[in-house]
Amino acid sequence: MEQQKTVSLYFTEGSSDKSYQATLRERDGGWVVDFSYGPRGKAQKTGTKTETPVGYAAADKIFEKLVREKTAKGYTPDESGAAYTNTEHAQASSGLAPQLPTAITEATFATLLVDPRYGLEEKRDGENRLLQVTGEGKVRGINRRGLYVDIPQAWAATQLATVGGSVIAGEHMPGDQFDAFDLLEIAGENLRSQSYAARHARLVQFAAQLGAPWFKVLPLYRDSADKRGEADRLRACQAEGVVFKRLDAPFESGRSAAALKFKFVDSATCIVVRQNQQRSVVVGLLDAGGDVEELGNVTIPAGEAVPAVDTLVEVRYLYRYENGCFEQPVYLGPRSDMTRNDATVDQIARIKRKTAQEMPAMAE
Repeated sequence: MEQQKTVSLYFTEGSSDKSYQATLRERDGGWVVDFSYGPRGKAQKTGTKTETPVGYAAADKIFEKLVREKTAKGYTPDESGAAYTNTEHAQASSGLAPQLPTAITEATFATLLVDPRYGLEEKRDGENRLLQVTGEGKVRGINRRGLYVDIPQAWAATQLATVGGSVIAGEHMPGDQFDAFDLLEIAGENLRSQSYAARHARLVQFAAQLGAPWFKVLPLYRDSADKRGEADRLRACQAEGVVFKRLDAPFESGRSAAALKFKFVDSATCIVVRQNQQRSVVVGLLDAGGDVEELGNVTIPAGEAVPAVDTLVEVRYLYRYENGCFEQPVYLGPRSDMTRNDATVDQIARIKRKTAQEMPAMAE
């Protein structure tokens, strides 16, 4: 249903007492997302996330993304209905770290499709997330850096909160869906030393008992024909890629050789070097010496906020020209879960070498 939305958010810490209000409203035959902010009880500054009216679906997506970004920074909603959990632990270290897959080449991808030691799952394009349920029944989110982050209140207010001593690995997807792919602890039982095949089977059982509509388990394909068929389907529908999991491997945190990723389309976490006069920015990556190497312009879609200089953004690309820029770059959005040290040139796997015809002519 197309309807106006308004959310009021507040941030109180030390001497700070600020408010932020986001509104999705109809204007000139379309929909816009406006905001206001400033010290609580005083005159507010105003702005908009939509320079011109857009369709309702696009405006609603911008509105929901804006609310998520603000709550992730410590803002909390008013009593009309909390959308995210309390932020008292946000950005504190959890002492836990997720497993991060290692990138592979297309040749290795083809080999693993027929290797019975590895299963295949879809590589989702959300944010890596661990869900930790404490012994007191509190559900907390942990990002790829091992820091506590806010999670949707709906995740914490379900039967999941009754299963204390549990840790589940997955992806936080748009629409506040959780796509789970590993079970590290369940009701105080540590499963990390068990094989991935066994952990995934326990995860499927757990999800069936939980019965939460927002909680989904990614299917695991083991047979070669099934793996090839799923990979073909995902490539045809332009999914991000696949992850191969070593079926007999125990869990290990950090970058892992037991989890191997292959992307059908590549992307990189980049640094915004500068803003252009039009709706585009110049992005770059850190070279081996720590200097920023520019990789060209990226257009920011209408309705998206133009990212500030030195912030991190995700950019999808077809390939990079040798010692040059991205070919067909596409802006995917900000990356608040990454650090500047992640924005390095060694992320780039697809490089197009210059042919003899493309080389500059030698002066006679």
